[in-house]
Formats: sequence, C-alpha cells, structure tokens
Amino acid sequence: MALLNPPELRASVMCVALLYLAQRRGQGDDADQIIGAIAPPSLSSDPGKLQLDARRNLVAVVEIGLATRTGDRIKLTPAATKAAGKGPVAMSALIRDRVLSEELNTAPWGSQEGARDLTNALAWFLSFSPAEAPISMERASPSAKSLQERDFGPRHSQDDESSGWPISNDTRWNAFQRWACALGFAWRSPARRLIPDPTPVVRGSIPSIFGAQKSLDAHTFVGALGTSIPVLETGAYRRTVEQNWKRPPRDVETLSPATSEALLRLAASGHLKFEDRADSSRVRRFDGSTFSHVSKGRVS
Repeated sequence: MALLNPPELRASVMCVALLYLAQRRGQGDDADQIIGAIAPPSLSSDPGKLQLDARRNLVAVVEIGLATRTGDRIKLTPAATKAAGKGPVAMSALIRDRVLSEELNTAPWGSQEGARDLTNALAWFLSFSPAEAPISMERASPSAKSLQERDFGPRHSQDDESSGWPISNDTRWNAFQRWACALGFAWRSPARRLIPDPTPVVRGSIPSIFGAQKSLDAHTFVGALGTSIPVLETGAYRRTVEQNWKRPPRDVETLSPATSEALLRLAASGHLKFEDRADSSRVRRFDGSTFSHVSKGRVS
C-alpha cells in the first residue's frame, strides 16, 4: 500500500465509506454493497472507473486501520465508528492519526510502503515558507522537481523511487496536494498555490502537547510538538527526511517558516501564550524572534 499512488485515494471518499458503514447494523457490510451505495453507476458516465476508485479507497480504509475485513465483510473499528458519529472534522483527525501512526511508517527511506510516501512528502513540504514551496511538479518554478534535485540528488527516471524523492512524479504531486489539504497541513491560495500551514493540526494537538501541564519550557514544547506531529521539527518523520537531504545542517534552535507562522497564528488567536525570559534557554522562530516558555492560552 502507498497513499500517493494510486492517485484515486482520497480522504473524502474514505469519509463517505465511514459514514455509510456507521449507519449499518453492526457497523459492517459486504464490500460490493458498500461500493454500490457510495458509488452508484448512475452518478457517472464511466461507472466502471467510479466503482474502481471507490473500491481502491475501501481497500485503503482497511489497510490504514479504520476497518477490518473478514472475507467479503468490512466492519468499522470502534475508533472509526466514534469519529463518524462526531462528523467530518473528527473523521479527518482520525485519518490523520492513522497516517501519522508508527505502525504505518516503519518502512526505510525511499520505500513506498504504508504511509511512508505521504509522511516523507509532508515532512519535506512543511520545511518551506509559502514563497519557497513548490507550485508544480516541474512546469513552473519553484518546482518540486528542482527542489528535490537540490535536496536529494537527481532522479534517474520519472518513476524512480530509489532516489528517495518524497514526490517522484506529477501523479504523486497531484495526490499529495489533495492529501496535504485534507489532513490540515496546507491550504490553497486564491491563485491555487499550495501553502504549507500546519496551524489546524497544531491547534488540535495542544491537549496532547501539554498533557496535565499548563506551561512548558520552549525546548520541551518543541519536543512534545514533534512527538505529537512527527512531520514537524524534532519529529521522527521530519528527522528521517533531514537525515537524507543534502542541505547544510539545520540550526536546531530555529523553527521552520511553516511552524513559526503556525505558532504566531495560535498566539494571535489566544490558543497559545509565549514568554521570552532572559534567564532561560530559548527557541528561535524563523523571523528571528525567540521564546523560552509556552503556556495554554485562554481559548485552548
């Protein structure tokens, strides 16, 4: 299984399958019944393709751990049933949790197994500022092709995966754009440019970052951030990408533009409060500002 290929995989279609199964007796049904319900032939002039797309997404629902399959019968997990009852935001968060789960990210660098292709791509993309981030695979600059050549070396062919490129071709780039937005790591500008922005994910992770604590020193906060969201700084998947790129060693005291701007947004919205104490160790944002302590804000 890989999440960027086949390109038909979509979090939105997975959510439709979850919603359907949540309404069935025992939260389960036969695969053909599910396909017929979520992709009826009358919806498309090419019903064969429509149902093939739905079937591939249903396979992915099982493979990423949202449902189990026994013979032809597919049944939601308790966590997926609960999320479906809460609505789209909860379902998206559950899909994101599964994508980021350790069990789907055990494959080595360059592998397309599990969720490794998507998490490598997210960790790499989130290292850029909006101005630096790729806007196409290779037709316009900055392109994912040129940036990956700089970071990981040349690709020997369009479908070469041994080079370790997180996004190896245009098909995967298109799929990545959908996934990044669906999981809360990016959004599209009015000009349709993909903007790296983990703000919604960081906001939703505030309870797990702080636990029972109300305040954390800066380095503990950043470490907890990486544990909760491993495609960000100090996270296991971000470190995997950093260990394999050719950039100069990153200043570990400086956060990336995407993370820095997310924290500033959450400070402005009242979700987080930052202090900069002169007698304490500090972390530096990309704009040069620093902070030594972080606490939950009034609206967290």
